[in-house]
Amino acid sequence: MNTLTKQVLALLLTSACLIIGPATAHAGQDDLLSARTTKPFDETLSMAGEALEKHGFTVAHVQKCDGGLHAMGYETGHYRVIFFGRLEEVRELSKTHPQLIPLFPFKLAVYADNNDTVISVINPAGLGNMLQADPVLKEKLRQWKQEFKDVLNEIMIQQIAEL
Repeated sequence: MNTLTKQVLALLLTSACLIIGPATAHAGQDDLLSARTTKPFDETLSMAGEALEKHGFTVAHVQKCDGGLHAMGYETGHYRVIFFGRLEEVRELSKTHPQLIPLFPFKLAVYADNNDTVISVINPAGLGNMLQADPVLKEKLRQWKQEFKDVLNEIMIQQIAEL
């Protein structure tokens, strides 16, 4: 993993920790779900949005982050964050588990890394202890983890299918 990738992932994890609440800033292997593709950035960004929608998520917003990263000294060609979720699910879970509110909407980072494009999303199953999750919530976090992995796999399958 090159220095830029480590710096961007550290920034993403730090941001996630600040948004989610007090937690350790140490990133373990299971904190992020990621995929790396050789597809161009714009094509991967489009595929990510399509894969999210195919799996029942709504894309709420795509945020361009390049300028802010450049201002902080990070050199990256492209960096976007896709905000996504399921409105009814968010509404219901915000009522029954208000500790989830800072997590919504979910965020999927898509960024260029040399000739590759990397897609990363926080692993919700890794948040169970921090969120003091009951068994029902732990199962929901595991379900989201699987759905996020399915989205990443969908993007990778699209890449392979186009070879």
